[in-house]
Amino acid sequence: MAVTIAAIQPGVTLGSSSTTIATGAGSTTTITTGIVANSSAAAITLAVSVARAAGGTFPVIVGRSVAAGSSALPPELASFVLKSGDTLTATGDGLSIILNGMVVS
Repeated sequence: MAVTIAAIQPGVTLGSSSTTIATGAGSTTTITTGIVANSSAAAITLAVSVARAAGGTFPVIVGRSVAAGSSALPPELASFVLKSGDTLTATGDGLSIILNGMVVS
């Protein structure tokens, strides 16, 4: 078994439709830090969901407002575990997101 520190999502700008921001790889992928930035002049709403490979889609963050010209470190994403094939999706038209973590293979 090997643990690799990784940029799970090196950076993506979200749109108004759901975007995949992470997919479980190896036996598990653990997000240790999520950074969300809003460089616009207005607040933007963030929503994040997980679709489990074993079935079911579940909300992780529901309607979190990220203030204009600010960043957020959503605690819901710290230590968030994805099994192989699970996907994390997000919306937030104009928000940028970066995810760091570990992949166990």
